[in-house]
Amino acid sequence: MRSMEFSGRTVDEAIFHGLNEMGVTIDQVDIITVQSESKGIFGFGARNAIVRLVERETPVVPDFTAINEERREQREERRERRDRKEDRREGRGRGDKRSDRRREEKVAPAPVEEIPYSKELAEELDSAKFLQELLNKMNVNGTVSAFENEEGIKLKIDSDTDGLLIGRRGETLDALQYIVSLYENKDRKENGYKRISIDTEGYRARREDTLRRLARRNALKVAKSGRSFAMEPMNPYERRVIHSALQSFRGVTTHSEGEEPNRRVIITPEE
Repeated sequence: MRSMEFSGRTVDEAIFHGLNEMGVTIDQVDIITVQSESKGIFGFGARNAIVRLVERETPVVPDFTAINEERREQREERRERRDRKEDRREGRGRGDKRSDRRREEKVAPAPVEEIPYSKELAEELDSAKFLQELLNKMNVNGTVSAFENEEGIKLKIDSDTDGLLIGRRGETLDALQYIVSLYENKDRKENGYKRISIDTEGYRARREDTLRRLARRNALKVAKSGRSFAMEPMNPYERRVIHSALQSFRGVTTHSEGEEPNRRVIITPEE
């Protein structure tokens, strides 16, 4: 049962960060207010709100994807070492070529999931209409389509901005997603929390695939060396991808440390 603390300028913002990072909905956690926000006097003594989210116990179904991936990578590494030894003995470079091909195959991106986005649904959802208004005010020529399931709402922007909406390491896209999420969940106490995901030009799928492979690669190093590894600072969405990718990875555990925007995932060996 996970129990994690999160901070924010308000209690609602702290809860919002926590739900995003833990990858849960508001009905799946108990919320404890550790410290309420305070504006202080004339700016002095101001403090952020701190909440603790305690995940309610639910049956856990093991995910063997990461375990199978780990075993496959270990087999590939053993084959590469064996090939290099054979080629050194023969004095030829065939092993390097085979190893290069295997490395390319190993890091090849996973097939992108085809999501049935709909422009008709976007015309009905408040979050999609709000995003379209934001694009219009930004003078961005783009259209919004939507997909909704039990996990939340996924929005896709089709435009010819050539990466403008993505920004450096997805910062612009993250900012849009954060604003739309706040708008969608302004009445969360009455309607419950709804997770929002915004993508354009397939950036999210590519980024998630990169993060998962990076997480597994670093987890292998931690499991072999027995030393913890600190990932680079990431936003709540990316940290959640890392936690999810390593949830069933044998030999390591993950947790987050630091304050936003410098909060990062720490991969540690299991005791």
